[in-house]
Amino acid sequence: MNTQRIQSLITRARNGMAYLLRGDLRGFQRRWRALRQEKMQVAPRTHAAESILPGTLLRWCVMATPHTLFIAHLIARRLREHGWSVKVVTQEPEAYNDHFYVVICPQMFRTLPPPERRFLYQMEQSVSSRWFTDEYLHNLQHSRAILDYALVNFEFLETKDIAFPHTHYLPVGADPHYGDDLPAQEKVHDVLFYGDAASSPRRRRLLEALEKHFKVHRCSEIFGDEMRREIQRARLVVNLHYYENALLEMPRVQECLSLGVPVVSESAQDQDDYPEIQGALRFFPEGDAEAMVAAVRQALDEPIPAAQVREAAQKGWERFCFMFDRFLVATQLLLPARMLNNPLPLPADASRLVLSLPETIRRRRAYDARPLAEGMTFDGMRYSPGWIGCGLSYGAMARHVLRHRDPDAAPPVLIIEDDAELPPDFEQKIGIIQAYLQARPGEWDVFAGLVADLQPDAQVLKVETFQGLQFVTIDKMTSTVCNIYSRRGLELLAAWDPAEGDAHTNTIDRYLGEHCAPLRVVVVLPFLASLREELDSTLWGIGNRRYLDMIADSERRLGLKIDAFLQGKPQPLTPSLTFPESS
Repeated sequence: MNTQRIQSLITRARNGMAYLLRGDLRGFQRRWRALRQEKMQVAPRTHAAESILPGTLLRWCVMATPHTLFIAHLIARRLREHGWSVKVVTQEPEAYNDHFYVVICPQMFRTLPPPERRFLYQMEQSVSSRWFTDEYLHNLQHSRAILDYALVNFEFLETKDIAFPHTHYLPVGADPHYGDDLPAQEKVHDVLFYGDAASSPRRRRLLEALEKHFKVHRCSEIFGDEMRREIQRARLVVNLHYYENALLEMPRVQECLSLGVPVVSESAQDQDDYPEIQGALRFFPEGDAEAMVAAVRQALDEPIPAAQVREAAQKGWERFCFMFDRFLVATQLLLPARMLNNPLPLPADASRLVLSLPETIRRRRAYDARPLAEGMTFDGMRYSPGWIGCGLSYGAMARHVLRHRDPDAAPPVLIIEDDAELPPDFEQKIGIIQAYLQARPGEWDVFAGLVADLQPDAQVLKVETFQGLQFVTIDKMTSTVCNIYSRRGLELLAAWDPAEGDAHTNTIDRYLGEHCAPLRVVVVLPFLASLREELDSTLWGIGNRRYLDMIADSERRLGLKIDAFLQGKPQPLTPSLTFPESS
């Protein structure tokens, strides 16, 4: 057993004991289960998938019900774009001879592929628990990984002990070329509804109200090309919930947009989770028949431009590709380099980015409750071990910014992590900080909102007071919780290589703060930011409370160095507290 492996085991044992010493038995159990499930996802390949080297022709099978063929199409298209062989089936195969299986709505199949070769795509809405039987939950728990299309479902699944890292967020996307193989269709329906209305009283009530004002064409139990043609014949599609307080029916919405047909939909609790569709849908309040009639009339009188619908479909495809590739990288079936330079589902001009993992739903909801003004949330890349996924996320964001904007001309880029604790006067202070930095081009590389672990030999290079804040320039830092990056800082992030070290030397913050010398790091004292103490680290599996003492100690030791610098004395070596490492 090598030294690195021994150190990893010692660290994990130490962090595990920390849970037990503070009496957090449930936290210890969650961490143990997470490590076990993470290991299953990236376990050695079975005999059916001997190699995942570039060029290996993996055989995939997508199992789908007729109702979910559109989703199967999206998955199959993306897998084929990676050069793999894919088949789509709507019944259980006689033998499970393919390398890997994606099973959409697995509860609809009598038998499933072997656990180590199956990825189950959970498509049910947790607002109705009828499908979440003990058998279904057992199948989810005993699969290589779980995909789910709705953030709301992650909160429910966590109550069933199905959680990160076993779960992966895959929102349903669109395909702007979905109808390219079909001949043009004449518009013969003003309004189309397709789906099950017979067994949903609320759908029947709304459709009957709509039919008093418009000619509504209903379709049910029609699939494949026939369904695609019916959608294309409609001027618009109306989307109605099967349940009260339901989630947005994204498979139907995205299929319509893919075929160039706009949608009028009931509002849904999760509609803001799909920014790519905004502008291509018109929403009306849930259950409000009068508002529905008005929304449909407006959509017919003032149609949404076709270019706007197509743009939404294109954005839906780009987001789906990123999120699906993110899943493939996390399960180590796709090399990270294959997606580092791909488009990110972020605005080109974004200057405030928030790194978050949607599957860690408690952290995501905590951030959403107090979001950064004008912040754009980025669903970070995943990998095992987690510090590599974190580094890949920063590399991808840096490359995105460098591709789309000039950091020398535009405002510097602020990146925070979703557990950052920002002060009430953050906007006032960040305005002063940006003014200070912009007045000193070329004199700084990174502004650090906090220093989690000040290196003992860190040196103070400059101390200035500007608009009431004390600015300190140092030559080393450790933290990416809340930072502003110059062009050089972004270029250093983009150049990070996961193969060059381990969790003790090459985490993205230690790489940036310790190995990219000479580095010019600006901080304010007291530090601008901290950590939300009620949350846990997604990398190390420990509570943020363990970091707060370290941050306070770093601030104290930096103060000693500042005093020595201002007095013209040698700056003292100030040993730090023990830094929590990989668990």
